[in-house]
Amino acid sequence: MRIGVNPEKIKGEKNVLKEHRVIIPVYIPTEKDEYYKEAGDVFKIALESIFSTINYSTTSVTVINNSSCERVKKIIEQYLEKDLIEKSVQYTENHGKVYSVVSEAKASYEPFITIADADVKFYSGWEQAVVEIFLDHPKAGVVSPLPLQNLCFHKNSSVFFDNYLAGKIKYSKVVSNEDCDKFLKGMGNTSLLDRNNRQYSWREKQYFLKGKKPVLIGAGHFVATYRREIFDLITEFPKMKFINGYEESFLDDKADKKGWYRLSTVNTYAYHMGNRVENEDENTTPATEERSENLFFRNVKNPKKSIYPHWLRDFFFRTLRKLKKL
Repeated sequence: MRIGVNPEKIKGEKNVLKEHRVIIPVYIPTEKDEYYKEAGDVFKIALESIFSTINYSTTSVTVINNSSCERVKKIIEQYLEKDLIEKSVQYTENHGKVYSVVSEAKASYEPFITIADADVKFYSGWEQAVVEIFLDHPKAGVVSPLPLQNLCFHKNSSVFFDNYLAGKIKYSKVVSNEDCDKFLKGMGNTSLLDRNNRQYSWREKQYFLKGKKPVLIGAGHFVATYRREIFDLITEFPKMKFINGYEESFLDDKADKKGWYRLSTVNTYAYHMGNRVENEDENTTPATEERSENLFFRNVKNPKKSIYPHWLRDFFFRTLRKLKKL
């Protein structure tokens, strides 16, 4: 039997819709195993870098715990108590990255969603750099906050279909050697920028779009900011917890199918730490420069839908690569 009136009904409180949500899935089953022995420390560094670089007036943070060890739970609880994590999701078993991030992104209301692995360190200014790209290129669908020129052709037919013949795509060196070296170090694979069958490597020349600033063509999925609508295209259930290429089939092709571009920053605003702590001197404190009034996700325009079907854009792109030997 209910007695009286629920006091919550008369408070009249409203929910606040922010512009941007950062989602971080984490799976660290143990710190006793050699592979995971420093993973907890790496995770903590990753979180601290997010907390110190985002604009909390516009951005919220979600952490998804995929049934990690007790220390990870305590780390998350520590930041929950400080109101730095707005939402915490706890699974009783590891469902894998795709299942956890897709289900959470679909349940989010924010129009822009950043998905980052639990070993990504962010640097000051990354949010503003990402917003600038969305503002300058309204058809941007996915933007990564570090140079990913080696993924230029990956699920990216629309950008070439729209811009190549119009002369808006340039091919020159816009990424510094320092940024190239940092990327290779973080990924732990020195061959990622090689192009053995082409005259120039990805270190020597990159494809980019002209605009207020050069913007690289190409984006990844270990850290990227997505338009919320992209996740509405994901209808298949992720049956597997992890297999190679799973993120590609669930996350990478959706922007291109909508006619949107996969882009990345010319400068490094994020670093892949891997499973070991490194001593670095990069600044991760909040940016001191004043934020321009237009540097908000809410000022980004909605892109127009492509009038050309994806199969035609993809056919053009494959033909172009073959004829021009891109």
